[in-house]
Amino acid sequence: MAEGIYQQNYPMATEDISVEYRTTGRVLPVHWHDNLEIIYLLNGSAEILLDGQTFHLVTGDLIVIDSGRIHESHCEKSYMQIVIRISENFIRSLMGGRRDFRIVCSRYDLTHETLASYMEIRHLLRELVPLYIQQPRGYQIKSRSLVLDVLYHLISDFTVPDTASPSVPEHAGSGSPAAGTAGSFPETDRAQRRVWEIARYISDHYREPLTLDTIAGHFGLSPEYFSRMFRKTFGIPYTQHLQHVRIAHIHHDLCTTDDPVMAIAERHGFTNYKLFLRMFRETYGNTPREIRRQARFG
Repeated sequence: MAEGIYQQNYPMATEDISVEYRTTGRVLPVHWHDNLEIIYLLNGSAEILLDGQTFHLVTGDLIVIDSGRIHESHCEKSYMQIVIRISENFIRSLMGGRRDFRIVCSRYDLTHETLASYMEIRHLLRELVPLYIQQPRGYQIKSRSLVLDVLYHLISDFTVPDTASPSVPEHAGSGSPAAGTAGSFPETDRAQRRVWEIARYISDHYREPLTLDTIAGHFGLSPEYFSRMFRKTFGIPYTQHLQHVRIAHIHHDLCTTDDPVMAIAERHGFTNYKLFLRMFRETYGNTPREIRRQARFG
């Protein structure tokens, strides 16, 4: 694995609550977290693919992605967003050790009964911004208080019974803090575990000529069945996801190394340079050289 941020499981590190302010675009291929994630868009637009469904976010939207939910995020345009992560173990501790619910919250899921709570959550999230900018004495305490208030509203008004909630796979984040937390999640079913195995296999082998026939055969499936199953689960075709993984790694190397663009593309699995340029521009809205310039000079 080239860089930790591209691992399929994104661990929380050690804090119970983390708040991140993002001001530059990024594309994150299919992955999952062993924590609750709240994304609030301050401006710009984004797309989140969650459990095979596409959520189009605009300014003022929020979406909650519960622990273990497979998703892909596209926020390649200019934008600002707040990303909050709350560790699964911390939530369990607040609930007396039990976690028999999932949290489902987005503009798409609103009802007449939940609208007022959704608007209150948005108000609480907006309060985080001046705290971050001004950083008055004790602002960390106030920020934590606001996040806990958001969590209260989510648990009060946006939960569904957890009858088949995904769990973190046994080998998720091997070598990271996440590896020791897998036992705290309920056992996943066979189909969900296979999905994680497929996502991890792609992450580990994306540099190779990983054709549909190759990966389907590795998992003992016909290419036709694998293709249908992949699209139903992830919301996009297999080949498109594979290219997203490659382009995300290329974007990272463009911004952090001085290696030639063509060498980077080949290193991450692209042999057709024209195809790479077209897909990169479609994803990030600019050429690789311009993205590199922006990363260095703003």
